Amino acid sequence: MIFSSVLGASGLQDFLWISGISALVAFILLWPRMSRIQHIQCGIFFSVGFLGLGLAWMNGYREIPVQKFITQNHLLISLLSAVSFLRLITDTRLETPEVIQTGGKAFWQTIGGVHLFASVINISAFIIFGDALKKNGRLDRTTATSIQRGFALAALWSPFFAAMGTCLLYAPGSKWTHLLPLSIPITVLGLTITWVEHRFRRNGNLDLFKGYPVNFRALWVPSLMVVCVLIAHNILPHLSVLVLVSALSISITTVVLIAQRHLLPALKTIQEFSQNRLPDIYGELALFFSTGVMATGITVFIGQAPLTLGIEAFTPAIAVIVMGALLLLAFVGVHAIVSIVAASAILLPLDPNPLMLALIFLVTWSVGSTGGPISGLNLAMQGRYGITAFQCFAWNIIYTLIIFIGSSILILTIF
Repeated sequence: MIFSSVLGASGLQDFLWISGISALVAFILLWPRMSRIQHIQCGIFFSVGFLGLGLAWMNGYREIPVQKFITQNHLLISLLSAVSFLRLITDTRLETPEVIQTGGKAFWQTIGGVHLFASVINISAFIIFGDALKKNGRLDRTTATSIQRGFALAALWSPFFAAMGTCLLYAPGSKWTHLLPLSIPITVLGLTITWVEHRFRRNGNLDLFKGYPVNFRALWVPSLMVVCVLIAHNILPHLSVLVLVSALSISITTVVLIAQRHLLPALKTIQEFSQNRLPDIYGELALFFSTGVMATGITVFIGQAPLTLGIEAFTPAIAVIVMGALLLLAFVGVHAIVSIVAASAILLPLDPNPLMLALIFLVTWSVGSTGGPISGLNLAMQGRYGITAFQCFAWNIIYTLIIFIGSSILILTIF
């Protein structure tokens, strides 16, 4: 699917069908692995999509957009699958750790390490760091919020995150390189807030913080990937960053494995990963595929019967209000991709500034994942590290408000 998705997005339209059908087949084959809740979620998203199509038919629409239904999010699914292979060449931990450091230096080493490694291997970095740092199966507040925010803040700038792919896709015209000057300051703000909070909070115990023995030599992988994406984007500006990241993730992983292990062992490693570990992304596959159907239905309906919002332009002030509304939805359990898909379909007729729209989507995804008590990230925290939903909310509410205010000031100032 990854190869057909890349070729289809590169202009070879016939491969889009192969990509979409591959995603559909994978969805069907992995359906038995999904939980009952995931089945219900997918059913709701499919229902909304087909309801949108039905309402569009009632308003004169006379097509059945089969290809659009199965390929709406094919680039996101391809991206998610491709970057999973980067785990094969990314080792986060020192093989022979030195004496574990404590204090402020250890804090920055840990939050910086999880942030940088998460920028490439995503949730895997969060779990690796969390499992290593937990004590008696639990994480304390300082450790939990540090790795949680370190992970989520990478979504603001990393092209290897599904968050970035989603925002670029649903804010047409936005570009990754144009987003970086806006999203990186927010990232720095988030990291700084986290340090200040634990440095001056009662019982923060930052001086006693025990860090993770990060293998910073392995940072050549994320560094190489970012450099390659930047170079490729300059050479092929007409191609989506999602396409470039998918192609480079597979290519670089293959080349590095061949250099390390020779051809046949490298191919065997890739084959085993594809068969045994790649299917573990079934939850994300189901989410992106089903919301793609929902997005298509909503878009078709709004195209036939545009919603009247009572506003004539998507101004910075309106953007701040929308961002606040999306964050509230995240807090009550609505996944970011669901709210982004719906907001995009409703707001695009207003011809919004693509950069501003993408930025509020990114902030929603990043901050919503840490602040929303039942976000995917926080559900992992609760199930794996003994943290309650209330703690996830209470520990991050001030952080969420500060990031929201900082992002709002940036939007109102820049745009």
